Amino acid sequence: MRPEEWLLIEWPEGEDEPTKYWLSTLSEDVTFARLVDLTKLRWRIERDYQELKQEVGLGHFEGRGWRGFHHHATLCIAAYGFLVSERETIPPCGPGATRLFKELAIPAGYRPRGAPDKTGASYPKLNRNREAAAHHCAHPAPLSLSVLQPAHRTETTPRFVTQ
Repeated sequence: MRPEEWLLIEWPEGEDEPTKYWLSTLSEDVTFARLVDLTKLRWRIERDYQELKQEVGLGHFEGRGWRGFHHHATLCIAAYGFLVSERETIPPCGPGATRLFKELAIPAGYRPRGAPDKTGASYPKLNRNREAAAHHCAHPAPLSLSVLQPAHRTETTPRFVTQ
């Protein structure tokens, strides 16, 4: 005997006849709103999958193994999750409402460590306006380090210890 099924019909206003039909085997105690929500969940999942393939690059994997695909899919899903969470922070009221921070947290003259000096030449000796040894240490020559000699080794000295 087959389980009892519910027939859910979508009939939009202004249409002459219903546009979609669904059968469901959910229990009798499910609410109508929950039934509709679960029915429409499939379309949200398909839309998310389509966005993953088109916008984030899930469909661009050309490898041959499961491990590579798994890594690629994991990164795509993480990127999509990040984009969805960022999309929620932008209110749909207009361009003026998208500013999250009142002023920039980075000062105007900030230069990240390791970034090239924009005023300098690519070859340091060609810099005309070079500061007088501002980036060099105070020592004219590199410091010399003493070389430690290995201790005198005898036959009784163990070379290594294992357990």
